[in-house]
Amino acid sequence: MNHARPVAPAMTAIGLAALAFVLLPLPFIVVYAFSPNSYQLFSGEGLTLEWFRRFFANDRFMAALLNSLGIAVITTVVTLLLALPTALLAVRHRLPGSRLLIGLVSAPLLIPGVITGTAALSFVAQSGIGPGFWPITVAMVLFALPLALRPLVANLSGLDPDLEKAARNLGASPQAAFLRITLPQLAPGLVAGGTFAFVEAMDNFSIAVFLTDINTTTLPVEAYSYIREIDDPTVAAMATLLILLSVALVMLIEWLLGLDRFLDMS
Repeated sequence: MNHARPVAPAMTAIGLAALAFVLLPLPFIVVYAFSPNSYQLFSGEGLTLEWFRRFFANDRFMAALLNSLGIAVITTVVTLLLALPTALLAVRHRLPGSRLLIGLVSAPLLIPGVITGTAALSFVAQSGIGPGFWPITVAMVLFALPLALRPLVANLSGLDPDLEKAARNLGASPQAAFLRITLPQLAPGLVAGGTFAFVEAMDNFSIAVFLTDINTTTLPVEAYSYIREIDDPTVAAMATLLILLSVALVMLIEWLLGLDRFLDMS
């Protein structure tokens, strides 16, 4: 990525130190996931896949994994379907109050997840809906919408609207011009927004913990309940699998778009 001016060595050192601080726990989690000893990180007993086997053999973990995947997929699709027309309204049409609309949609970013979860629990309790799969999904959509909207607004702001006008002047209908000219150029924003929505819905704890019940729980909530009762590397094995999923997402983004383009839209 190009910079208008070079970065000072001190800032580079601070950035590298912050990055190391964030990434340092990951190797220990991965090593612990393969440790044959429940109470020792490093041992001379070799490596084991026992904790991965236990994770996949645990019915509650598998049910929570399916719930989390279902919530994440639905959240991603619905969030993008809402974020795309909202971005078009805010960037292309410039209607009165469009900035206020963007501000209201972005409000969940300023509110701690615990407060959002408490408010959602109060609503489902007083309305009689009750916690469960669909209340969690709706809450995740509301929380993830601004995360998907921001890259789409940035992507759309950088496009030349004259290209779509030229297509319409050549005989294309408004729908065809949008689908064949504008929508392909929005791929970076859609991928960025979809990735943020999927990861947030898959990994969220602060909201989901208020909306789960005995029949519907998510993977982060189930992991928290597990480690309160049992102290073994099974949750570390789960975390290692999620790390691999994150790496796979990064590789997919690099293959589809390139990381530089993805980060530019983010």
